[in-house]
Amino acid sequence: MKRIAVLLALTLTVSIAHAFPWYASGNNIRGAQLIAKQERHAYVTQLQNMKTLPECQAYWEGHNKEIDARAAQQHVTLPPVSGNPCEVMVKMGKIR
Repeated sequence: MKRIAVLLALTLTVSIAHAFPWYASGNNIRGAQLIAKQERHAYVTQLQNMKTLPECQAYWEGHNKEIDARAAQQHVTLPPVSGNPCEVMVKMGKIR
């Protein structure tokens, strides 16, 4: 029984660990249509290198402000902000 519990816990951990790469695929970033592939890559790389939640939050919020400004400039309506990659990274144990 303990082996099954350990296996299930390990499976859950692995599935959470793969959640962030899904986000990094491009289309899953709010405003992805407004930024180049290289910018998306740089954004995700920066997020993955964050060490603390406040640092991550500041970077993420700055990104959202920049995307909102680009959207306004290009007359594009974006969906509201939903989800927070920083919180996902906390759950994954990547930042504290």
